[in-house]
Amino acid sequence: MSEGAADRRLHPGTIALRFIKEAPSTLVALPAALAFTSKAGLTGALFLAAALAAALLFFKWLAWRRFRYGVGAAEIVIESGILNRNRRSIPFGRIQDVDIERTFLARLFGLAKVRIETGAGGKDEGLLDSVSIGEARRLRETVRARGAGTAPAPEVADEQTEEPGDVLFEMDLPRLLLFGLFSFSLVYIAGLFAFLQTFDRFLPFDVYDPARWVGLADEYLPHRWTPGAIGAVLLLATLIGFVAGIARTVSRDFGFRLSLEGDRFRRERGLFTRSEAVIARRRVQLAEIQSGPLRALFGWSALSFQTLGAGTDRGGHPSAAPFATRAEIERVLEEVPPLRPPPPPELAPVSQRHILRSSAARLAPAIAAIVALSAWQRPALWLLGLLPLLAVAAALERRFHRYALAGDLLLVSRGVWRRRLWLVPLASVQCWSLSRGPLQRRLGLATLSIDTAGASMLNAPRIVDLRAGDAAALAAELSRARSRHSGRKSGTER
Repeated sequence: MSEGAADRRLHPGTIALRFIKEAPSTLVALPAALAFTSKAGLTGALFLAAALAAALLFFKWLAWRRFRYGVGAAEIVIESGILNRNRRSIPFGRIQDVDIERTFLARLFGLAKVRIETGAGGKDEGLLDSVSIGEARRLRETVRARGAGTAPAPEVADEQTEEPGDVLFEMDLPRLLLFGLFSFSLVYIAGLFAFLQTFDRFLPFDVYDPARWVGLADEYLPHRWTPGAIGAVLLLATLIGFVAGIARTVSRDFGFRLSLEGDRFRRERGLFTRSEAVIARRRVQLAEIQSGPLRALFGWSALSFQTLGAGTDRGGHPSAAPFATRAEIERVLEEVPPLRPPPPPELAPVSQRHILRSSAARLAPAIAAIVALSAWQRPALWLLGLLPLLAVAAALERRFHRYALAGDLLLVSRGVWRRRLWLVPLASVQCWSLSRGPLQRRLGLATLSIDTAGASMLNAPRIVDLRAGDAAALAAELSRARSRHSGRKSGTER
């Protein structure tokens, strides 16, 4: 193969796969609209559906025909576009790895989606949808081999399976079901309203009309809603919430396995959509351990990494152990040297003035909301008696908001209901910043924000409401430790 030649096409089954995925929305919605808004009737709707199906199938074939890719000596080349042609070259040196994803439909056709990651802005620069499973694995092995400077990977049969590496973490069905119980979800309620909104033109009332719901409540509640009936409805909603949580968890994490293959983690999971994601250890920027009051009570936590690439987990935060004990999490962290947990340090709390600052920041909006509500319902003024709970909430925040600098690791914990512990290697710190709001300046406080490569502003570790002197001292210590680490790294490279 000549370098840079795009001489391969996607599997022909891609045409059928894309057609099946898009046909329901195109071939049902438009003919149905025609049938209900015109005199064409069922015959006209069926004729329109057939014409749309033929046009859609033609464009899917044309897009497949015009899409090519190839693996050269130094890059992967992808050419696409029907009228405007686009040629993308991805050097092997920029590729983080190749992820393989198999949806339920793709598995029926024996196909797989290949996602080529470079870590550039958390996006996938190359996407092949779809190729045979053998071709997907050949591409992944070729990328690894070219990146390591070895011979290209041989052809792989579609039915051939890869040997698993050293398994670090996996979940069997009993644990998966237990995880589902902790993933209580009421998403089904939103789904019900979305369903009703889709067919609202056939309903005798607007589902989003508050007056209609109030009228129904006035009509039926006094006669049929006894305390027992209300309890039964709440019990049913709780039961459905647990079932929904279990269903979502089993669908997403069935067969979850994290294994170590050389310098990479390989993660497999999914019941209907089976994904094989690869996490390069050198790309891991930090670790995040999540828990909650109930999970912490029973000793369960979740481990995720922040990486330079997006992968199958949007935002570049791949899950490594979604429902694990602390010992299992530490076993995974042992395989990433910068994240190897030190002896448990004593985490220091932020300033006690955090309680005053946090309470004051929430006081004005809370009073404004209560006053506005009282204009509609006068008894709402009694809610002013709950304002001291703002101080209680701030005290709880301070209890779980702690930090420590342990060797080459910065540890930051925060959150009451969603408790998070960040483990940030000093080598991953790109920069830090000190900020002080108006209340913080009056109280002598500051916030230290840590920025790492690939981090989002909403998920970055921050230490809020440190004493200004402590914040400056910690920032200086971070700078010194970062300089020491950079010096050791430069010495090693020499």
